[in-house]
Amino acid sequence: MAFIPAAASFRERTDPVLSADNTIPDRHIVIDLLRRAAPLIGLTPPVIATLDAMISCLPPKRKHHTVFASNATLTFRRNGITDRTIRRHVVILQDAGLLTRHDSPNRKRFTKSNNHAGTILRFGFDLSPLYDALPRIAALAAEATATQDQIAYLRTKIRAAANDLLNSNPHHTDATEAVRLLRRKLTLDACETLLTSLITTPLAAEQTDVETPQMSAADSQNVRHHQNSNKELIDKEPQPQKKKLALSVTELLAACPEASQYALNKVESFADVITHARTLAPMIGIDNQTYQAAQDHIGPLGAATTIWAMMQFHERIKQAGAYFRSITIGSKSSGFDPVQLIRQLAARQHCPRTI
Repeated sequence: MAFIPAAASFRERTDPVLSADNTIPDRHIVIDLLRRAAPLIGLTPPVIATLDAMISCLPPKRKHHTVFASNATLTFRRNGITDRTIRRHVVILQDAGLLTRHDSPNRKRFTKSNNHAGTILRFGFDLSPLYDALPRIAALAAEATATQDQIAYLRTKIRAAANDLLNSNPHHTDATEAVRLLRRKLTLDACETLLTSLITTPLAAEQTDVETPQMSAADSQNVRHHQNSNKELIDKEPQPQKKKLALSVTELLAACPEASQYALNKVESFADVITHARTLAPMIGIDNQTYQAAQDHIGPLGAATTIWAMMQFHERIKQAGAYFRSITIGSKSSGFDPVQLIRQLAARQHCPRTI
């Protein structure tokens, strides 16, 4: 094992995120993203639990992501697993590209500073690769969640199709085999193949258009269509208007620098803004269903700019998911204007509050 020290100047800031003035994603957000993206990354729950124990050893505000805790401390925080298991999990995290190990000559984990030269040595587990990969992990988490939703939907269709076939023929071979396979964990391709073998036409329960109600032919209860030349006034709930945002990408970047720091690629258009917001949403605890409902209510760009704005003051929000739901589709959505929120943040950037 090569001994690789990590040296950095006290005043050198290689990453703007590593500052007491900036927001580091909360531990539960990082772990939630890893758990949902685990099928695509290849991490098991015990390995994620070990990584969770490592992150718990880091202070909330810091200028580095190095874990100095000993194996005994990590073992205690992992409820007494063996030291050998800790070492094995560290190797898995290294292979996954989420951890870099800097070993000291005596294998201890510590920090040593040189006040005269203004440098510092840190020996331990460096989790910087994990935090650098958070946008990619968030995208994988969203992809994995969408895949699981699709699998759950297809499993329901398979069960319904199999039940229809078994009702008509209790000894139907394909239907019986489908019911048996549903007891297992199936992939998306396996579900699609299994469904294709059962049905060739859409299920009766699956509707895409409004179904016309069947009318009774009984004389005692005539519900057939009655022609009325006078138009009736129907009280319908007004649909929300999706306003066109009078905002430029440059103004958004200037007002929300926190969100732009997590962008892997340069944000040049509103399409990039929307794509980046879909990545940021799960990082701050907003699920895909809530985000989709917000898109339907205030439009894709309105939902995206709201996410960008929330990243600017995320540390002051106790429950980001509940707050986002309230201002976009909840009780406070009637008077909510994403552009006005961005303007307020831009004003604070130019006129910071003095103490």
